[in-house]
Amino acid sequence: MTDKDIRSEIEELRAQLESLSRTKGQDASSPAAEAAPRPEGDAEDDAATGWFRDIIKQAEELMGGLDLQLKDVPAKTALVIFALGILTGRLLSRKG
Repeated sequence: MTDKDIRSEIEELRAQLESLSRTKGQDASSPAAEAAPRPEGDAEDDAATGWFRDIIKQAEELMGGLDLQLKDVPAKTALVIFALGILTGRLLSRKG
């Protein structure tokens, strides 16, 4: 896949997520939703969903920043850094 394909997929997924969020918000504000009792675990699910959304948002920001930084780094240098990271991880896992 090319960068354009990946970016277009990400944009499509964001649009779907936004439309689902709007739909959920409209369902919650409807009178039928207010009259229906909420299960006890719903508050925990909302908290978990909020936490998960925060993590996803931070990951997207990180990936966006990395994308801009990696464009400035030559491919060979990026591969060497990646290999050094793997080597360091393996050495640390043996020591621990």
